[in-house]
Amino acid sequence: MLPMVTDQTRRTLLKAALFGAAAPVMPFGCASTTSREPALIGCSIIGRDKFAAIVADEHGMPITTLPIPERGHGVATNPQGHAVVFGRRPGTFFMVFDYRSEQMIKLQPAKADRHFYGHGVYSHDGQYLFATEGERGTSRGIIGVYDVQRHYQKIDELTDFGLGPHEVIMMPDGALAIGVGGVHTNGRESLNLDSMTPSLSYLSQGGELLDQVSLPDHKLSIRHLAHDGAETVLCGQQYRGEPDEYSALIAMHTRGGKMQDLHAEPEQWARFNHYVASIAATDEWIMATSPPGSCYGIWSKSTGKLVELNALPDASGVVIYGDEFRLSSGAGKVVEQRPLKSKNILSSGIQWDNHWSRII
Repeated sequence: MLPMVTDQTRRTLLKAALFGAAAPVMPFGCASTTSREPALIGCSIIGRDKFAAIVADEHGMPITTLPIPERGHGVATNPQGHAVVFGRRPGTFFMVFDYRSEQMIKLQPAKADRHFYGHGVYSHDGQYLFATEGERGTSRGIIGVYDVQRHYQKIDELTDFGLGPHEVIMMPDGALAIGVGGVHTNGRESLNLDSMTPSLSYLSQGGELLDQVSLPDHKLSIRHLAHDGAETVLCGQQYRGEPDEYSALIAMHTRGGKMQDLHAEPEQWARFNHYVASIAATDEWIMATSPPGSCYGIWSKSTGKLVELNALPDASGVVIYGDEFRLSSGAGKVVEQRPLKSKNILSSGIQWDNHWSRII
């Protein structure tokens, strides 16, 4: 029996929605924190079966917190001050709030025949939200399109690009890049590892398939993405093959070209424990984290070679902030780093979970 959005789940979501509508997000910590500017948003674990979205300043220090009904995953923001948190796959909700006024805007439960995969992205003008979704029973990949001005009403579904999409990002030219895992799942159980068909797919906002490429090893499930500010996409993979084999877990791609693996020694890839989570990139550097590997790596974009591999307990989110990378950790650490130049480690007191989003 496939997991469904049960009546109990719907009651939980409704209760959270009523709470959010009735009360503002409360300050996290002392009152003086409210004078700082919001800069980063991520999900967190705040207790047993208790989860929240955290708005933080540029150093990852918490400003406000908003309880969410279940464990969160990815976060997207738009220029109008909205932030949306997606439930961890198979997600039953996404929650939209205003990170400036600290008010909830909408709590959207998944339909009975759908689930969310944990990620979404706004159009450049902030008027549309694109969310990765799946059809229960088949894992057919869907990009749900939501109209912000219509209170996040769903207006379209883009499909026919593969099974199990995970992260979607918006390219500078407005195209959607989608990390398609290629895995058919029942909840979190994988059902087709021998026949999985992962890909990096590019769609227009109207659903036209612009390009689609795959890696030579079909056991590399493409999951997390970033771009370099221009045309190059970085893909982070989860390896679903033999436990004692260590394939390259990051690749680069430009539309119309071929996938290019980033380089590291097998024992260095082994540190990542078969999984790359968050990725961020500039025109010079690429940084990627591995929560199960408790590490992060830095690659030169020009050479494709690993230049630094660092331990970080439960290494989670990474974003570009100015000329630095900002990293979060499930152990509460925040790393501010300029590759090959400087590194500063802070303690935020937050058990950061999965990804960070920089407020645009």
